[in-house]
Amino acid sequence: MTVRANKPAFSIREKLKELDYSHVPYEKMPAGSVIQVVEGFSTSQVESSYSSETSLGLSASISPKFFNSKILVMVKLTGCGSRSTSTVWMTILKRDSTSLASFSGYSGYQGLSGAEAYPSGMYLDSPNTTSSITYAMYGLRTAGTSNCYAMHSNGLNPNQRATIVLMEISQ
Repeated sequence: MTVRANKPAFSIREKLKELDYSHVPYEKMPAGSVIQVVEGFSTSQVESSYSSETSLGLSASISPKFFNSKILVMVKLTGCGSRSTSTVWMTILKRDSTSLASFSGYSGYQGLSGAEAYPSGMYLDSPNTTSSITYAMYGLRTAGTSNCYAMHSNGLNPNQRATIVLMEISQ
């Protein structure tokens, strides 16, 4: 005995055209997709002195959509001017009050050619929360005698800008 089933014909091309590609639900995003991006920036000069952890005024907040998301933190700081070739400076990344990472650099003064680049970097965090969290940068001089200046404006580079970018990545 043969059984035949009939189903209505449809065009796969027409069905694909009906899909709404302007917004894919967050839950449908594949692992590794960027869910959201947040940026913070600062242009205010901040002096960082020996062994004194100083806020650089650079922060951004994000509320992850999913508990298990990763947060990629990218930081670009500029303008550490120093008159000493033996000055070592460090920036510290914190999530709320928890230190996550530090980036160190060696400063050699560039004289009239401009300011040095402050230590920058990236960090992949697993905050395990959907509550709002704040990532902020701090700086300090760990060796040497000259102070460092984040977003240093020496007259030649008046538009120094520091940026922090937070990217939520689905898992």
